[in-house]
Amino acid sequence: MARQQPLRPQGEVRHSQLITTYGPGAMVDLPDCSIVIGGLNLWSYGPDQPPEEIDEPRLIAKLRQSLNVGSLRLRKPPTHDVGPGGQSRPGGIRSPEFPNWFVAQLDKKEIFDGKTYRSRPLVEGARLDKRKYVDADRKAHRVVPVRFVQTCPNGHLSDIDWREFVHRGKTTCRATLWLDEAGAGNDFTEIFVRCSNPDCMDKWNRRQLSEAKQKLKGDEDERPALGFCQGQRPWLGPFGQESCDNGKSKGKGGSYANRLLVRSASNAYFPELISAISIPESIDTVREVISKHLKAFEKITSAAKLELWLEDFAPDHIKEPLAGETPASIFQALESIRGGEQAPEKSEALKRQELRALVGPIEGLKRGKGSSRFEAELLDLTSKPAWFRQRVNRVLKVHQLREVMALLGFTRLEPVVSQIDGDPLDLGVKRAQIDVKEATWLPAVENLGEGIFLSFDRDAVRGWLKTDGAAEHLSKHRDAFKTWNKEHGLTEDKFQWPGGAYLMLHSLAHLLITEAALDCGYGASAIKERIYAFDDIGYGILLYTGGSGSEGSLGGLVTLADRIDELLGRALERASLCSNDPFCASHDPNSPLEKRYSHGAACHGCLLIAETSCERRNEFLDRALVVPTLIKHEAAFFTDGP
Repeated sequence: MARQQPLRPQGEVRHSQLITTYGPGAMVDLPDCSIVIGGLNLWSYGPDQPPEEIDEPRLIAKLRQSLNVGSLRLRKPPTHDVGPGGQSRPGGIRSPEFPNWFVAQLDKKEIFDGKTYRSRPLVEGARLDKRKYVDADRKAHRVVPVRFVQTCPNGHLSDIDWREFVHRGKTTCRATLWLDEAGAGNDFTEIFVRCSNPDCMDKWNRRQLSEAKQKLKGDEDERPALGFCQGQRPWLGPFGQESCDNGKSKGKGGSYANRLLVRSASNAYFPELISAISIPESIDTVREVISKHLKAFEKITSAAKLELWLEDFAPDHIKEPLAGETPASIFQALESIRGGEQAPEKSEALKRQELRALVGPIEGLKRGKGSSRFEAELLDLTSKPAWFRQRVNRVLKVHQLREVMALLGFTRLEPVVSQIDGDPLDLGVKRAQIDVKEATWLPAVENLGEGIFLSFDRDAVRGWLKTDGAAEHLSKHRDAFKTWNKEHGLTEDKFQWPGGAYLMLHSLAHLLITEAALDCGYGASAIKERIYAFDDIGYGILLYTGGSGSEGSLGGLVTLADRIDELLGRALERASLCSNDPFCASHDPNSPLEKRYSHGAACHGCLLIAETSCERRNEFLDRALVVPTLIKHEAAFFTDGP
C-alpha cells in the first residue's frame, strides 16, 4: 500500500508576516491563483495544536481600552504541521480566492485610432474550464487574476463589475470582454475595456480605465463609474458582507463610491499594529508559570479556590515556582492574563510607561528572566567628550529585550496614523475588522532582540527649543502640519502637533540607524526605533533589533554603545551635507509644489530609511533641526559637535 502523502498548504508565510505584510484582508499572489488572507474566523488551530497565548499585560490593557472590550487575549498565528509518519496535522488559515475575474494569456494585436494595443480576454471565473479559458477554436489558455479591483475608505473589497463598467450601467450582454493595453500598461489612459458584441452601440462598447478614477462632482443622483460600495469583505468568508457607511445620508444609503485599486499597489493594505516593549516587574515569574499552564487554571474563579487548589491539587511543577506569592497576587495575575471581564480602565500611554522605566533606577532593568526578558546595563559616561555629555545624560546597553506586536485591524488607501505616544488613533469606520464578531482575541507575535537607549538632558532640549533659530524654523513646520492634518482627514483635537523635540529626535534616530548599520552587522532595515518626547518625563531614543529567533540578539548593536559618542559624531558629520544638496537643504515644508508637509531637509539621500524601521512611515523629519545645513544654520540642536 502506497504511503499517504501529507496535504500541503498552497502557500506559507512567517508568523510575523501574518500580522504585517500579509495580515487578514491582504491580497497575496500564489503560484496558481490570487487570494485574500482569511480573517480570524477562518483561522484553525487543530485539535492537537491549542492556541499559544502571549502574555503582555500592558499591551492587553491598552488593546482592551482601544476596542472597549472586557475580555481579550493575544495568540500566536496557527501553523500547518506534519506529524509522525508524514500525516498532516490540521491547522492553518483558510483564505478565499480573490479576485474572481481573470485575464487569459491569449495575446492579439488590435489597432484603435492609429495605436496598436495588446488585447486579451477578460473573463469571469465561472466561465473558465478547469481554470483555463477556452477560445472559439476550442483551445485552452492559461489565465492570471486581473490586477484591478475596487475598494472604499472603509476597507471593503470586491471585484469590479466589468460588464456594468464597459456598458455604463446594468446590461444583459454576456459577450466576451477584452482588455486592451498600449505601452507598458501602467498608464490608465492607455488601458481600455472592450465588449466584443457587435450589437452594442459603438460609443458604449469600449471604455477607458482612467474614467474609473474620476471623482463625483457632488450631485446626489450622480452614479460613479464603479458604482457604490456594497460592503463586501471577502476575507471574512461568505457571511462577511456589511453595510458601507460614509457618515452621510445622501448617495446609495450613505455608502462610499467604489475606488479603483491595483492589487499590488502600496496603498492596498496598511496594518494597524500596536507594539510594546516588555518592562520587568516582580510578578513576571508568576505570570510566566500561569501562561505556560493556563489550561490547569480553567476552573479557578476566585482567590479562595486558588488557595485550596494550590494546597491540595496543584502539581509540583506549578506549585513550587509560585511558592512565596500570596493567592491574591497570583489570582490577580491570572485574571490579568485572562483579560478579565470588567470594563477596561484608562491606562497611561505605552511609550510613557516604557520611558519611565528606562530613565528610572537601573536595578529594575536587570531582570533577564521571566516573560519580560529585559536586561540592561548602564554605561559610564565620565570619559565621553563634553559636547556629548552636555546633551546625553544616560546610555543603556540593552542586552536583551522583548517586543510584542498585535494586529488591531487594517486600512486601505490611507495609512494608519497612531498617536506620538504610541496609542492607537481612533479612525472610526475607516479601520476594517479582521473578525466577523467582537474580538475576544487578537493575533500577535513576540520578537526578541537587543538595543541601545539614549536619554537626552531635558534642560538642553528645552533651551534649544527656546532659541530664535529653532523657534522660527519650527513655526514653518507647525503651519505645514495643519495642512498635513487636513490632507489626512484629521483635526488638531484628534492628532496633535508632535512638537519640535520629536522632530529633532526622530531625525537623529534615522541618522544613527544608517550609521549603525555600517558597523554592527545588521542591515538598516533590521534596526527599529522608538522615539520618546515627553517633557514631563524626559526625552530619549531606543534603537533595537527584533526577531522570532536568535538573529535579533547577536550582540552587534549593543557593542556599539561603548563608542556611542564616535557613532553619533560620524552620523552628525554625514548629515551636514546631503548628496542632493542644495535642493534637499532648501526644502520648505510649506511648499505647495512639492506637497511634503511633514518634511524639511529630508530625502532618500540623507534621512529616509526603510518604513519597517520607522515608527512614523518616514514622516516628521528635518536634519536642519539636528545639524547646520547649507541653507539653515541656527536651528540645529548640535551646533558644536565633534
